[in-house]
Amino acid sequence: MAESKSAQRRGGPELDTSKQRQSWQHRLWREVRGYGEALVIAYLVVTFLFTTVGVVGSSMEPTLNGGVGSSNVLRSLLTGDRVFIPKYDTWLRRMGVLGPYPRGTIVVLREPANAPTALETGKRNFFIKRVIARPGDRYRVENGQVFVNDVAIDQSWITASGRINIAPVDYPEVIVQNGKVSDLVMGFDRTPNGTPVPMLPSASFQPQAVPVSDPRVQLFYGKVVDNIQVPAGTAEGTPEVLDMTVPKGYYIVQGDNRSAGGSEDSRYFGPVKAITIAGEATAVIWPPVRDGKLNWRGLRPPAGFAKVPAVPAPR
Repeated sequence: MAESKSAQRRGGPELDTSKQRQSWQHRLWREVRGYGEALVIAYLVVTFLFTTVGVVGSSMEPTLNGGVGSSNVLRSLLTGDRVFIPKYDTWLRRMGVLGPYPRGTIVVLREPANAPTALETGKRNFFIKRVIARPGDRYRVENGQVFVNDVAIDQSWITASGRINIAPVDYPEVIVQNGKVSDLVMGFDRTPNGTPVPMLPSASFQPQAVPVSDPRVQLFYGKVVDNIQVPAGTAEGTPEVLDMTVPKGYYIVQGDNRSAGGSEDSRYFGPVKAITIAGEATAVIWPPVRDGKLNWRGLRPPAGFAKVPAVPAPR
């Protein structure tokens, strides 16, 4: 009997220790599960409901402030504008419930693989640009003036601040032979690493015509050349700025900073795939005040885009 009581006393602490271990494990599991659930909810929110994106660099000036510049990404994210992206809108457009992105809207998109920066760095970062032309639209740039469906887009939202001088470039400028595009008028520079970089023609810079079969033309402008309209009666053998028709499933995007070297956009890598667009920036949500003025604001298409007809006029 004494031995039995002694055994019970010896087993008591062991039982208590086991219970404590189970209790500790239970608490740990509850903590881990709580964090896991929070992460899943956060993932679902930023994937399907909304997210925010920090603006880095100057390609969307004067509309958006990119902070101190791309040389210091962290400081740019802390000092630049932060925009609101409704992700549900993205998924509804991809499913065809909503139509294409309206002209003039600002979008965040994955950098195309043929963008000069992507080729140089081996990375495809996210860009923030403005939709200029949609699938089926006709598009060209003459002396810096953007035309969509033969309508000259009023670009005063860019020039009114006096901070941006639009570069007088032409795009796409081509040579026509036998009723077809035979050459693209485009300069090509090279980085120290050997990456080709397009140089747009202008009144002050007229590069040599490059055959459309050239690998550089195909790399950056294959989709452009394949979709250029050659109207009847087009002069042959001389440089001409002609319309390209945006192919199905693609968009033309440009930055608002149209000064020389201000934005790497569709003029340098052609139309972008619709699937690469991560969402529309609908508002600036941070910082609330900049330069003593309220910075909270919606991001609506500039008024000039309202004059563009829904579909191009037949020719």
